[in-house]
Amino acid sequence: MKTIKTIIKKAVFYGRVSSDRQEREGFSIPAQTKLAQQYAKENNINIVAEFIEAETAKKAGRAEFNKMIAYLKKHKNVNIILVEKTDRLYRNLKDYVIIDELGEVEIHFFKEGNILSSNSKSQDKFMHGIRVLMAKNYIDNLSEEIRKGLKEKAEQGFYPSKAPVGYKNKVLESGRRIIVTDPATAPFVKQAFELYGTGRYTYTSTAKKLSEDGFRINGHKCTAKNIERILNNPFYFGVFEYRGKFYSDARHEPLITKEQFLIVQRLLSAKYPTKPQKREFAYNGLIRCSNCGCQLVGELKKGKYIYYHCTNSKKLDVSKPSMRQERIEELFADFLKKLSMPVEEFERLKETVKEFINQGCEYIEQKNTENKRRIDVLNRRLNKLYDDKIDGIITDDFYYEKRDEWQKELDELCFAFEQTATSSRTLIDSAEIIIELSKDAHSLFLRQSPKEKAELMKLLTIELLFDGQNLIITPHSAFANLIKLLNCHKLELTSLSSNLLLQNFVDSLSDVIFLSQIKKYKNCA
Repeated sequence: MKTIKTIIKKAVFYGRVSSDRQEREGFSIPAQTKLAQQYAKENNINIVAEFIEAETAKKAGRAEFNKMIAYLKKHKNVNIILVEKTDRLYRNLKDYVIIDELGEVEIHFFKEGNILSSNSKSQDKFMHGIRVLMAKNYIDNLSEEIRKGLKEKAEQGFYPSKAPVGYKNKVLESGRRIIVTDPATAPFVKQAFELYGTGRYTYTSTAKKLSEDGFRINGHKCTAKNIERILNNPFYFGVFEYRGKFYSDARHEPLITKEQFLIVQRLLSAKYPTKPQKREFAYNGLIRCSNCGCQLVGELKKGKYIYYHCTNSKKLDVSKPSMRQERIEELFADFLKKLSMPVEEFERLKETVKEFINQGCEYIEQKNTENKRRIDVLNRRLNKLYDDKIDGIITDDFYYEKRDEWQKELDELCFAFEQTATSSRTLIDSAEIIIELSKDAHSLFLRQSPKEKAELMKLLTIELLFDGQNLIITPHSAFANLIKLLNCHKLELTSLSSNLLLQNFVDSLSDVIFLSQIKKYKNCA
C-alpha cells in the first residue's frame, strides 16, 4: 500500500497590537500567536518566522512589517502570511499595494476564515478590497477622534503631548495624564533662564555651565541646541502651543515668570549678538561700522594694544576704520558726562517728575486704555490668522511669520499692561531708578573693567556706530529724553516746553522689560 506524503507549507506569522485598550480587549500578541499556531497545526503549515509589531499603524513603514516583506522577497519558498484579520495586516492603502506586489503569496486571515491569493475569485478580491477600505476608514476616523480629544484637552489647559525638559508626564489613578515638574531637571531649566538673562552668557557657555553642574538630558550632557530649545519655549512660564495655536491658561506649574521669559527674548533678538570668541574682547559685536553696517571686532597688536576694526563681511568697497579700545571708552565716557549734574539738581528733578506723574493719573489711564485696545486687536488678528490657516487661505510660512510677530508684540503689551495698571507709584519708582543710574553712570563707568563697561553700554544704548573718527551713540529713549530734560532744567525753559519733555520721559518708562533689566543691573552693580 502506497503512503501519501503530507506536504508541509511554510509561512510567516504577523501579529500586531496598537494600543493598551486593544491589549485589554483580547487582541494581545499572545492571543494572536496562540490562534495562529492552532490554525497552522490544523492546516499542515510550518511557521518559520514571526514578526511582532507593537506600534500604531496610522502610517506605512512599520519596522516589523518591513522586515517581513524583505524576508518574503528573500525566501521565495515561503509563500504564506498568517495574520489574525485584515486590519492587523494593513490599515492604509500603501501597505495594501506593497503586499499585492509580492505576487504568489497567500494571505490567511485565520480569525476571519478567509484566504486571499492571486487565484482568488474576483468577488473575494472585491470583498477584500472593501475590508481594506473599511480598515482605512476606521483608522481615519480613529485619528479624527484622537485629534478632537487632544484638542479638547488643550482647551482645558492640559498639554496633550510629551512634557519638555524640566517636566515629566504622570498618569493619575483615574487614568488622566497630566504634566508635573521634574525635580531632577527643573532647577537647571530655571538656572538657564537666570544665566542667560544676565546678558553675559551664550547658548554654548550656558550649556557648558549647566553640564558642569550636573545637568543631563536623557543621560547626555546639555548642548547649545538644548539651551536654544529651552530658552525659546513659552511652556516654562505657563503658555503652550499645540497645532499652531497658543493656549495661555495652562494647568502645569510655571518654572519662570513671564518677565524672565521676555527679558531672555529681548536679549536673543538684540542687536548685539554674543558669540564665543577664541580670545575675549570686551566690545566685540557691540559697535557697528557706519559705512557698511558690519561689526567691529577686536585684535591684539604688539602683544598689548587692542584695536577694533570693521570686519567688512559684506565685502563692500569701503574703508575699514579701526580704533583703540581706550578711545572707545573715552568717547563713551564723554557721552555719559551729558547725564552729569549736581546732586541737588538730580533731587530737584526727581521731585519734578514725581509731581508731574501724580498730576497725570489721567495719562496713565489713557495709556492703559490704548494698550488694552491694541491687545484686543492683536487677539482678534491671531484668531483670524489661525482660522485662515485651517481653511487653507494662507500658507503655513505666512501664518508662522505673522503669528510670531504679533504674538511677540502681544506678550510685551500684556506684560506692560499688567505692570502699569497698578498705580502712579510704579512710574515714579521707575523714573527714580533711571535718574539714579544716570547720576552714577559716569563715575561708575570710569572705575569698571572693560567687560563691565560693555554691559553698561549695552544697557544704555540702542545702537553704537563708528564712522572712522567718532562714536555715534543712540541712547535708549529713557536716557535720550532724560538728557533733554536735564538740559531743560539747566536752561530753565518755559513750562510748556518742560511739560512736553516730562511727558516724553514718562512715555519712555512704559518699556517695562528694559526697566526690569535696569533694576537687575542696579541690584548687581
